[in-house]
Amino acid sequence: MRFGRVFCSGSLLLSASVSSFLGYHSYRQKVNDDSKNGVKSLKKLTSWDHNWDLANSNDSPKPQVGSCYKLLILVRHGQYETEALTSNKKVLTDLGWKQARATGKRLRALGYNIDCIVHSDMIRARQTTAGILSELDQMQLADTGILEITANPPLPGPKDCVDLRKSPLKSMTLPLLESSLMAEGPPPTEPEPSPASRIKHLKNLSLEDKADRVDHQNRVGSSFVYLIHRRPISDAGKRALGGPASCVQCTQPNCLCSRAMQDRPLEVILFVGHANVFRYWLCKALQLPPEAWLRISLPHGSITELLIEQTQGDADEPPTCTVQALRVGDDGHMPVDLQSR
Repeated sequence: MRFGRVFCSGSLLLSASVSSFLGYHSYRQKVNDDSKNGVKSLKKLTSWDHNWDLANSNDSPKPQVGSCYKLLILVRHGQYETEALTSNKKVLTDLGWKQARATGKRLRALGYNIDCIVHSDMIRARQTTAGILSELDQMQLADTGILEITANPPLPGPKDCVDLRKSPLKSMTLPLLESSLMAEGPPPTEPEPSPASRIKHLKNLSLEDKADRVDHQNRVGSSFVYLIHRRPISDAGKRALGGPASCVQCTQPNCLCSRAMQDRPLEVILFVGHANVFRYWLCKALQLPPEAWLRISLPHGSITELLIEQTQGDADEPPTCTVQALRVGDDGHMPVDLQSR
């Protein structure tokens, strides 16, 4: 009986093994077939558009070297007073100020040669920029001019203005610009999936509020077109793009004209702004579905980096321009007690 049980058990195990093998083989065949079909459709869906910023025109400036880079750093503002009734009252909390300065220290430690800072015209973005500047320039917060701005905020510019204007802040070393296009607002594409609370909120909007919302969506969409591209916006970047030919007599090893020769970014721009805008920029720049923007989390004071690489091309190869995310929502430079979302 003992051997009978063993033989019976062995038969069952053998039968199960054969069944499992045949089932696994059938499953693998189906996966392989699906993968082949999936790869074909995936390639079709994800074909990269190298002219994503519409820069391949005859009048666009071209780099004087085979390939070059542009680095975009996106910093979300610090924590702010969300319960305030007006926009100018939504100032940074004590925690938000600490986050801004911690991010400034991190940027200084990374050693970036920032060519220009562009920030939103909302008070929390201005204050965050001031906190960052106090660390980058190693100066007192009051020297940035932020205290006067908080007490007597300048009149906001038109929200549909595409031109960068001079920032009301002050820096000892960096050009500062301000953009009304970067103000917080809903991206032009509704998120998918959309939370039930969001759907309910949109249904309850008045016609006037819906029209205002569309205006903000168009503005956020325009912010990407006018601010995220391969073309230089700073004087330093424009000079670096010209290469050594832009200098008549240059003997300085760290001259702007030599950046491309040293495989360094031709331009480094620091943007200080808002999560919704930056999440939309990320999806657009990486050519991901724009409705995925709400799936990305950008904590307060976090650092996101986009590296734009372009090649000049030749008779055999067309010019290329790709975008890579080096960091997304990085707040690891802050201790846990300073982190918030």
